[in-house]
Amino acid sequence: MNDERFALDVIARALDAAHANEADAAYVAVDQNISRFANSQLHQNMSEESASLTLRVIVNNAMGVATTTSFDADEIARTAELAREAARHSQPVPGFRGLYRDNEPLPEIDSFDDATASIAPAQKATALRAMFDRGREHHIEFAGAHATGAVSVAAGNTHGVRRFARTTFNDATVIAIGAHGSGYATQRALRASQLDLAALGDEATLKATLCTDRSEDLAPGAYDVILEPPALAEVFDWMNMIAFTGQSFEDGSSFFVGNLGKQLLGTNVTIADDSLDAGFLPFPFDMEGLPKRRVALIENGVLRTPVLDKTWADRLGMQPTANAWSLGSSEHGAAFHLSMSGGDATREEMIRSTKHGIWVTRFNYVNGLLEPKTALMTGTTRDGTFLIRDGEVVARLPNLRWTQSMVEALANVESLSRERRTVGTWYNMFGGTRAPVAKIRGWTITGKQERGSSS
Repeated sequence: MNDERFALDVIARALDAAHANEADAAYVAVDQNISRFANSQLHQNMSEESASLTLRVIVNNAMGVATTTSFDADEIARTAELAREAARHSQPVPGFRGLYRDNEPLPEIDSFDDATASIAPAQKATALRAMFDRGREHHIEFAGAHATGAVSVAAGNTHGVRRFARTTFNDATVIAIGAHGSGYATQRALRASQLDLAALGDEATLKATLCTDRSEDLAPGAYDVILEPPALAEVFDWMNMIAFTGQSFEDGSSFFVGNLGKQLLGTNVTIADDSLDAGFLPFPFDMEGLPKRRVALIENGVLRTPVLDKTWADRLGMQPTANAWSLGSSEHGAAFHLSMSGGDATREEMIRSTKHGIWVTRFNYVNGLLEPKTALMTGTTRDGTFLIRDGEVVARLPNLRWTQSMVEALANVESLSRERRTVGTWYNMFGGTRAPVAKIRGWTITGKQERGSSS
């Protein structure tokens, strides 16, 4: 199912079955393995091979979509009939000018790593055992997961567009649990050589053991915060839903509406959808077959564009950004390769420059729907929250509750680290978020979790 010839044959047969002048199709095959662990014991290893075909048929500028996981002739014909029927019962899309047909060359990128695709479960178990042994030296137990996989993607349409590419992912999340605190580390990479499981374990262990003999509370108020990449990634996942999509722009809920071309955020804030960065998770096209390119959503604090599939770009009279990751998706564009540019600081310099602030490992229980027009969110800190006083980390804090506008926060970014890390998301096997460490002024803390929860 991962073979290019097979994938493109499925696309061709689906388009033939559509019996329409305008139709497109996407085929995705995944071969993945996940190793889950808890109490420093590998307790589950699961491998899965799956594949799906999504067919979109256009009838009088109305669209119908159907999906199947079976690829025999009868099932593809049934899927095509379902898509046609759905189109006949749908409203035409205003302004739609037809499916993509330019068929430009794809960017030349290396999106596949043989070493990652061939990692055996036994190799993972060996690496995990080494991490477990290191943790025991510090009276730490680990929980988490290590997932690897290879993905084959084909896309095509009735205008002769045909695309195929393969990619790999290597993703690990580690929670270190000690007697008096917990720590966390995570990373996603394209290549096996880019992810060091032992180093992630050491990072999580440091957070779990730091300042365990010194704890303090913190009154509600506005504080300088130093956010690690997993914390920023959680925020950006929500912004991807409420601010960056074509649908949020069209329905008026995004803070981009009425602000394109305006300086709304700090001049040191640049956020792009960048699937061409070789150090990230490169991929050459979207599911509509458009070639990927770097798209600046926010450039030096200036709002540039939401991400748009071609359908909604036509509807809005804007340029498509090659961000269709699911044909017929209600988001009408999603940034699967969010990349925040770094600065010239280090984490240590940020800590030394902080008079009274908070160092945050990650966020949890985030609700990003409070007020999308200002990206007002609430959540808690988790797995390593620390008090900084006079440039030093002096105490461990409980998990803190916060409520904060991200528009305001991103206008108050004081410094960014040179080093960036890629963090994965559960719904996105193609990319993730690449982010630096960020120091932000005036983050609003509203309370705390009671002692006894992981901190």
